[in-house]
Amino acid sequence: MCADANKKPERASSPPTLPVDTARDEVSATVQTVQQIEELSERMAALTNTNRQLKRKIFDLYTIFEISRNFNSVLDYETLLDTFILTALAQVGASRAAIFLPLEQWPDRFVQARARGSGEFADARRFFKAGSGLLTYMTSLNRPLPTGELIDSHAGRGEKDVLEHFHPGLVVPLMYQSNLTGIFIIADKMSNRKFEMDDIEFLSVLGSQISVAIENARLYSAEKMATRQLRAAQEQLVQTERAAALGEMSAKVAHEVNNPLGIIGNYLQLVRRVVGANVEAINYVDIVSEEIDRIAGIVRQLLDFHRPGSEELAPVDVCRLVDSVLQLMERQLAADNIELVRKFPTDNPTIFGVPENLKQVLLNIIINAVDFMPEGGRLEVAITASDHSLRVTFCDTGPGISPELIPHIFEPFFTTKEPGKGTGLGLSVCYGIIKRHGGSITYKNTETGGCFQIELPVGAEGDRSKNDQDC
Repeated sequence: MCADANKKPERASSPPTLPVDTARDEVSATVQTVQQIEELSERMAALTNTNRQLKRKIFDLYTIFEISRNFNSVLDYETLLDTFILTALAQVGASRAAIFLPLEQWPDRFVQARARGSGEFADARRFFKAGSGLLTYMTSLNRPLPTGELIDSHAGRGEKDVLEHFHPGLVVPLMYQSNLTGIFIIADKMSNRKFEMDDIEFLSVLGSQISVAIENARLYSAEKMATRQLRAAQEQLVQTERAAALGEMSAKVAHEVNNPLGIIGNYLQLVRRVVGANVEAINYVDIVSEEIDRIAGIVRQLLDFHRPGSEELAPVDVCRLVDSVLQLMERQLAADNIELVRKFPTDNPTIFGVPENLKQVLLNIIINAVDFMPEGGRLEVAITASDHSLRVTFCDTGPGISPELIPHIFEPFFTTKEPGKGTGLGLSVCYGIIKRHGGSITYKNTETGGCFQIELPVGAEGDRSKNDQDC
C-alpha cells in the first residue's frame, strides 16, 4: 500500500488535435458549400424570373393571337377601336389611353379618335401634324417611346400639350406598310411602376395588329360606301330611264289628247250660242266644259311631271301652308271618322318653294292616308325644323304597305289600290315635285300604321336651281 500511495497520479489525456492543413481544408470546403448554395439561389431566382417572363410572353402571345383573330372579324370601326384600347389597358395594367387617327377632311392631322379610362385627357382640338419632327422621329424608329423623351427633345408646342396629359406613359406608332397611320398613347400604370420591356414588346406587336385591322375596316367601309353609291346610281339610272320613257309618252299623249279637246271646246262654244237662253242646256254645257278643263289639267300634270314649269320660288310659311290644306280636308276627315292631330312648332319656319306644287303634294299624301283608313283612324301631322332642313311627317293608323312593295311606291304607274281606284301617278308626281325643291320624300311602316316623311332644305333660292341641274 505504501508503494501505491507514493505513486504519482497519471495526467488526464488531452483531446486529439487535427493537423493545421486538415482544418484549413474543412473551412475551405464550408466556404465553397456556402458559395454553391448562394450560386444555386441566384440561379433559382434567375430561373424563376425567366419562367415568369416566359409565362408573360406566352400569355401575351396568346392574347395577341386571340386579339388578332377578333380584330379580323370586327369590321365596325368604332367597336374595333374600343376593343383595341380596352385590351391594351387590361393587359399592361394602365388606367387610360387614347388613339389618334387622321381625319378624312384633313388627312394631315392626327386627332383624338377614341379615348378610354379615367383621368383628364387633352383638349380634343389638339392634334399631331403629319410630317412634324415628332412624327418623323417616331416613324424612323418604329417602336414605343416614353412620353418624357419626346416631350424633352422632339415635340412641338401643341404636341407637348397632348403628351403632358399622358405623362408618364408610352407613345406607340401605328405603322402600315412603312407609313404612319395612327398614334396610340397609354399612361398611368395602376401599380405605379414604370412600363417594363414586356409591356413595350406587347404594345409594339399589338400596334402592328391594330394597324392592319384599322386598314381592313377602312377598306371595308370604303367598299361598302362604293357599293351603296353604285346601287343608288343604278336605281337613279333606272328611274331616269323610266322618266325619259314617261316623258316621251306624255308628249305623245298630250298631243293626241289636246287636239280633240280643243275641237270639243270650240264646238261647245257653238252649242252655247245655239241653245241661247235654255238654262238647263247651258248647265249641261258648263259641266262638260269643266270636265274638259279637268282632262286638260291631267294632261298638263303629266307633262309637268318630268318637265318642271317655270314657276318662281317664293318664301313659304310651311305651318300656314299645311294648315290651309288640313282645313280644306277637315270636313272629309271628320266624315270618315278620322281624328286629326297637329304638332306644329311655335315659330313659323320658312322655305323657298312653289306653294301650289307643295299643296298638291300635301293633298295627295292626305288623300292616300284617308284611302288606307276606310273605317276611320288617326292622322298625325307634325312639323319640325332645324338650321338646315324642315321635316313634315304624316303618320296614319292604317294597315301600312307590304315591305316588299315600299321600294316601288314612287315609281310611275305603280299603285297598291284596287284596279280603277288609282293611276299610280300621284306619288310619282309628289316625288318629282319634292326633288325639284331639293328635298326628299320617304315612307316607312310603324307599329301603329304608315308614315310619309318630307324633308325640305332651309336655304337660299339658288338651292333649287342647283338641284334641277343635278336631276
